[in-house]
Amino acid sequence: MPLRVTPWYLPGESAFLTQTQITQLQTAIKEVTETISKVLSVRRPTGPLRLNRDMNRYCRSVWGDPSLANYKRCGFRDSSYHGETCLDVLIPESHLYGYEIWPMNGTEPSHKTQDGDGVPDTDFLLYVRVAQTEKCASKSLVIAYASYCQLDHLGRPVAGVIVFCPKRLREEVYQYHHIVQVSLHEMLHALGFSNSLFKRWIDCGFSESGDVCSSRSRVTNTDENGQLRIYTPAVMQRMGEHLGAESTGAPLENQEKASSSHWESRVMQGSILLASLNPPHLTFLDPITLAAFQDMGWYKVNSSVKHQFLWGRRAGVSFGLPLTCHKESDFFCTKESAIGCHHLHLDKGNCSTDTFLDGCYIYKPLLHGGECWLEKDNKESEEIYHQQSRCFYSNLTKPTEALKHTKVRGRCYLHRCLGPNTYQVKVQGSQWTDCPAGDWIHVPGFDGVVLCPDGRLCLEFDQPPLQGSVPSKVPASIIPSAATSLEIRVLVTTLPALTWTAEKKVLLMDEVLRVIAHHAGVQRCLLSMFAVPGQDFSFIVKTEEPSACPSPAPATPLNLPEMNLTSPVTYESPQFSTVTIRLLTPDSHGYELNLSALVGGSSCALFCVLLVLAIIWYKDRVRIEPVRNIHEDRNLQAEHVAASICTQDV
Repeated sequence: MPLRVTPWYLPGESAFLTQTQITQLQTAIKEVTETISKVLSVRRPTGPLRLNRDMNRYCRSVWGDPSLANYKRCGFRDSSYHGETCLDVLIPESHLYGYEIWPMNGTEPSHKTQDGDGVPDTDFLLYVRVAQTEKCASKSLVIAYASYCQLDHLGRPVAGVIVFCPKRLREEVYQYHHIVQVSLHEMLHALGFSNSLFKRWIDCGFSESGDVCSSRSRVTNTDENGQLRIYTPAVMQRMGEHLGAESTGAPLENQEKASSSHWESRVMQGSILLASLNPPHLTFLDPITLAAFQDMGWYKVNSSVKHQFLWGRRAGVSFGLPLTCHKESDFFCTKESAIGCHHLHLDKGNCSTDTFLDGCYIYKPLLHGGECWLEKDNKESEEIYHQQSRCFYSNLTKPTEALKHTKVRGRCYLHRCLGPNTYQVKVQGSQWTDCPAGDWIHVPGFDGVVLCPDGRLCLEFDQPPLQGSVPSKVPASIIPSAATSLEIRVLVTTLPALTWTAEKKVLLMDEVLRVIAHHAGVQRCLLSMFAVPGQDFSFIVKTEEPSACPSPAPATPLNLPEMNLTSPVTYESPQFSTVTIRLLTPDSHGYELNLSALVGGSSCALFCVLLVLAIIWYKDRVRIEPVRNIHEDRNLQAEHVAASICTQDV
């Protein structure tokens, strides 16, 4: 069954943070626990979760004479015993089993404490603490650190602690998505990806029921180059598949003093389990990490989870070795390189290195101004900054500029997807131009060329990153008294090369809901859409209960018709060309969402669309007003910080 993680917030955090910061932290933890539950499953124990007591703590001495009736039982209580701790956190007595003190030969204990009530509906108990600890004070870059506390009879962690350093949480640069990222990183350590737990991983592969397991002979070993790697079946298989080679072990970071609890940065850029994390929109729960959790033996991993992990893809088994990384390639650069593109092409990047890269150079995202996906005005250049812009290598110039740009470098241009790895590009002042993956192309009206990345863009119709803090509450102006459905007509002009499928239909539904939520100023989780049986392109939009949101939601339901959607909204979709959303007048049959999909781009189809719109406008007397692109949000700002994460194991 899905792994149930219960956060337990320790008192005193309000002394370090504002109420808004506390709400943001708790919301981030909730989102992470929900993510973990979707990915990992366990064999659930019966009853509430209770934690064990350490006999060496509460017992001063045991009866050691085999002839005694209470041989090996605790005979004397340690007067200094005041409870159990984990990472300096005092575990509540109600979470613990009781204990007994026995006389030499009696049949009843001389002292007994009862079992605590335990924590119901819990497979892993996470204690969350905000404190300016000695570790926080001595290591200024540490945002948070974590540890597991106790293990069950199979060695699976059942409790852990995550400590957040309040000084870092108070810094404005650490927005909601940074806290989610750090929390997920630390929770994965506490759940089992820890060097002190490698020896406890078990093999249950020969037992269908999971009742019979054996310890793994060896999880880690050193290869011929002195690199420590994890050699377990699923990890080796996934690592080989990713590199396009035979099965091979996944490398652990070699710059940490002890056996590492992080992946090697040269080989695993973008993984959630690096020692130094990339910005949140460039960090992923990767398939190699999930394979490691499968090999732990305590969990089943949801194999349907999709990943965007491209670093080193199909690069071969020697990828990332210090001896091979100093040549210019699709992933590595030389320190003399100009401004380039981060390998995911969302950001411009500087060619640089760090402690964990062993002298290898990669394009790291610029700290400021390099986010191609972050909209801003840039009328003095051919570049376009927009949610659907990506970084392209280019030396384009206008013929009148006298070779203003002579060197190929990273530039931000619009792109739109026609299919997997198939797209078009647009620069300031040009038309959409086909961009065959892997080719250099010319753009009409410009001198120079543009490189079309291969295997980096339009993979399963990738979405732009979502940035910014999560609001503590939805604005009161859109909290009416009752919830209803909403009837909207969506007119879609699809791209000529697009094949209409059920998957594209789902993508359109999701995109429209994101647009409506953004335009109405509500959280996406408060809206849902589902198909009407028997009608190919008809859907219902409804409001969800506030409990559906990971962050605090309004106390009363939303009323969709009151959310200022009376004007039609038109926007350019990266998947479907032009989309128009228009609120219709409700009738006696309730509200319905009708999606009229016009496949193709002919002038006849366009004429039909205009004719239908004119008839609807006349009959319903709807005043068509100028509309804006609802994707615009000029107040959106994102600070990218590489978070240095430290994990302490008990």
